[in-house]
Amino acid sequence: MLRSLVGSEMCIRDRYQRRVRGPTQSNMHPTLLLLGLAMLPLAASHGHITLPPSRHGGRLEFGGHCNNNACMWFSQPTSIPSEPTLPHHMRTYNLNVKTGEPGDWSASMPWRAPGSAPVQGSGCGVGGGNHVPLPNGGELDGAQGMDGLSLPKLPGPGAVWPRGSTQQVGFGILANHGGGYSWRLCKADGEVNEACFQQNVLRFAGDSHTIRYSNLSFVYNKPTVLPPFSIPRKTTTEGTWPVDSEWARIPMPGCRLCDQSVCGSGLYPNLTDYFESPLLQTLGYRDDHAFGGLKWFEQQMCSQTCSGFNITTCPPGMLQFDEPVNGISGYTFTLDANEGFPYSILDEVVIPADLELGDYVLSWRWDCEQSHQIWQNCADVRVTDDGSAVHPI
Repeated sequence: MLRSLVGSEMCIRDRYQRRVRGPTQSNMHPTLLLLGLAMLPLAASHGHITLPPSRHGGRLEFGGHCNNNACMWFSQPTSIPSEPTLPHHMRTYNLNVKTGEPGDWSASMPWRAPGSAPVQGSGCGVGGGNHVPLPNGGELDGAQGMDGLSLPKLPGPGAVWPRGSTQQVGFGILANHGGGYSWRLCKADGEVNEACFQQNVLRFAGDSHTIRYSNLSFVYNKPTVLPPFSIPRKTTTEGTWPVDSEWARIPMPGCRLCDQSVCGSGLYPNLTDYFESPLLQTLGYRDDHAFGGLKWFEQQMCSQTCSGFNITTCPPGMLQFDEPVNGISGYTFTLDANEGFPYSILDEVVIPADLELGDYVLSWRWDCEQSHQIWQNCADVRVTDDGSAVHPI
């Protein structure tokens, strides 16, 4: 498996180096700009808030592109504490195998019991996913293990949402490990943590997502404006935590180039195993040593190969589930040096009519199904009784 991957990984080395060393996007979050962040091309399931603008640097104009590392705030490794509770129709990977059957390799992944797997930090992710950097996209120079809640607020009050209204929120994805997500609120003047967010999980309005393309789409050297469009949304309140909380499934399928069970059961990285592999420097890592353990590292590459690493959309007959519309599928996406899907996935959420007025932290939590990872980002909103909403973009 390693031998077969060397060629494809060498092809992405130059693109990685351009992204780390070359020009960065405008409007980069000032804190992240100072950190000099770097990311490995062996992508984990990186994703981030794009609407409202997040503390981490996500914006609608960037879509899923993550050159400013807004998508580098998460928790890994993490697993559900008991048996899977997710209804089968909400699965996103390995749908041909039901819970408890042989080959159910994703049984311990966070999405299999949404909301139940523990996270690190305060509900806004931690830099690089762990205090130990790992060579699966889990390295954030200058902010490794930092609690995302400690990132400074953006200037101004952020989004202003009248209570009792419906409001648009959105996120982008760099690499698609399936699973699903929820949106939560916690009062900013109290103790902000995961337990607080779990007390205020927002409901979705309607039954569709809006796909909105970024401002980074070009035909030759000219920017191209692509129209937004709607796709169906699937949600569940069954088997979720907190009980009856509503979660939405990631709408685009990943690829199924091979059965991930050939990679073995889902190994945890060994955070004290400092292993050696020549592929690390090929991937753009600093040297040929990293934490996590060689067997885990090999399994990461195998699983991402099965999922369609570096394939823009999935070939016919090689989908984890049906596309919502033609072309909305895939594991990773690259436009020149901009890695990540070139759009945001937008939803309408309901702001409770009896919600206490004041300033809140908005948390997006994405529980993955193909990996032991949970992505989180935060933004700032103000809940008012005024009927006029403010939508900073």
